[in-house]
Amino acid sequence: MPVTHRPRSRRRTAFSLGLTATVALATLSGGCAATDPDSAPTFRDHPRSQHAQQHAHGREHGRRSGRQGGDVRSPHYPVNTGTFWVSSPTDASRRLLVEPGAAGPATATVSVDPGDPRQVWWGTGAALTDASVGLLRDRPDALRALYGAYASDGARLSMLRLPLSATDFSPEPWAWAWDGTRPSPPSQETAAVDLLRGQILGLRPGLKVVTAPWTAPATMKSNHSLRGGSLAAGAETPYADLLAAQNTWLKSQGVPVFATTVGNEPEWSSDYPSMRMSDDQLVQVGRAAGPRLHTLGVRLWALDHNWSDQPHAAASLQGAPAAYDGVAYHCYGGRPDAMAADPVPRMVTECTGTTDGWGGTFAWDARNLVADAVAAGSSGLMMWNLALDAAHGPVDTGSTYGCKNCRGLLTVTPDGVSREPEFFTLAHLSRAATPGARVVSSTSTPGLAVATFRNEDGSIGVFGHNATGTEQVVRIEVKGGATVSYRVRAGELFTYRSR
Repeated sequence: MPVTHRPRSRRRTAFSLGLTATVALATLSGGCAATDPDSAPTFRDHPRSQHAQQHAHGREHGRRSGRQGGDVRSPHYPVNTGTFWVSSPTDASRRLLVEPGAAGPATATVSVDPGDPRQVWWGTGAALTDASVGLLRDRPDALRALYGAYASDGARLSMLRLPLSATDFSPEPWAWAWDGTRPSPPSQETAAVDLLRGQILGLRPGLKVVTAPWTAPATMKSNHSLRGGSLAAGAETPYADLLAAQNTWLKSQGVPVFATTVGNEPEWSSDYPSMRMSDDQLVQVGRAAGPRLHTLGVRLWALDHNWSDQPHAAASLQGAPAAYDGVAYHCYGGRPDAMAADPVPRMVTECTGTTDGWGGTFAWDARNLVADAVAAGSSGLMMWNLALDAAHGPVDTGSTYGCKNCRGLLTVTPDGVSREPEFFTLAHLSRAATPGARVVSSTSTPGLAVATFRNEDGSIGVFGHNATGTEQVVRIEVKGGATVSYRVRAGELFTYRSR
């Protein structure tokens, strides 16, 4: 597949690459179709992208559907009526706007086969960082916009990523205290748990929480600091003990932990809370922690790093096959089709926007995070911060290389709440697929980025983006059902959900 490069807005000044890669058009099965070749790069520029790009070129994987089989509920699917939403990159009045059906000949087509089920869909979400906790604690309006299950203008998120240590969006570094027997969560963790239990769970029954540490306590680190460094040799078992104990404590507090990872971005170390781990250490920690986590009903996911780091996921799966039952990916290096090589469930657990424009963000997210990722077997999508302020923080002021221009799903100020482009990507995806849905195969006209789903209630969901450059009348054809048509302007996201 040919790769080209063009400039893209910088994500951070210290390590920005200013390079992008694009993929030629193709009409694909497996629930997606690629968009136009000039709309977006194949990885997001980010400080960590400099490391990831060492592996990003010269690697391509064949596209795989992630098919898991399963019985078809019925040969007929209710698509005679439904709801169709659009979101415009340029017209704020056309965001999550419900549109009527369109008359006249179709100019683009999405063909859905509900009888060809693939991976189970887990949901959508983002991270409850310290920055987000501080901004959302007293903003029930913002929380409803994010997690209100039926909010007409909401994102309808169903997953949440919970850090188990400080991140680059923590005003100061912190980690849990650990005496080898009992974990002691610091005030920052308990504040997040209080917000989660006190407000978010009431808005979203069935929430799935994915936990992840950015660093071990300093006593387990090679440099004896929460900032940077590596997991010390010989600390693998104590670290595994802590990871199991942290998730045990959270479960005892009523936090619905669905999965955890051994560490955020273990191939990366910087001047904010972070920690490298070798492949051998990841295997050792997985072997020690996995059985206890599984007893808790908590999945252990490998990697939690970039698409380009998939070989490290493979090493964990090979070295500790009984421990790791999933893989978590970030978007800052490589290509989403790298996920297709994994023999276990996988999903994207982090991707951030920065100061990118609405049109480019819609195109990039729809292609890479939804259409191509779902085609490669992704079972969900989580972005980075749930909410940040107008200055892209609060951040770790002691860090030079932490993100200074990341964008949350919401920008929260004393004057109000603004929904950012990534909010709408997730909002459209949440409307197409509710947790428990199955990805189903589809084909579509070149220039549409599409992912398609069969929900547990039998309804059909279609997520899409019109990257053709012109307005289209999109005809949705469901095998075993009826055909409907809707008008979609250039650059718009769209979602169809049958009744």
